[in-house]
Amino acid sequence: MRPLLVALFLWVPLPAAASDNSVITGFCLAAFKAAMAQAGKVPPPGMGEETCRCFLREVEQGQGIDVAQETCKAEAAAKYNL
Repeated sequence: MRPLLVALFLWVPLPAAASDNSVITGFCLAAFKAAMAQAGKVPPPGMGEETCRCFLREVEQGQGIDVAQETCKAEAAAKYNL
């Protein structure tokens, strides 16, 4: 049964934007969690998700990765008083 589910999952196409966004968000959250762990901080609930939504929005609007990261880090720091 499991191979059938895997084959079905691989066969059903996702819209390109949705699959790209979920992959980018996944990488963003992993990087966010790693950065917070390296800094020895525990982020408030929702901070990672909100920061990654900001990052995705900035990139979709044409910002480069570095600019999007800095913009969203600054927004999160201001909002969460970090």
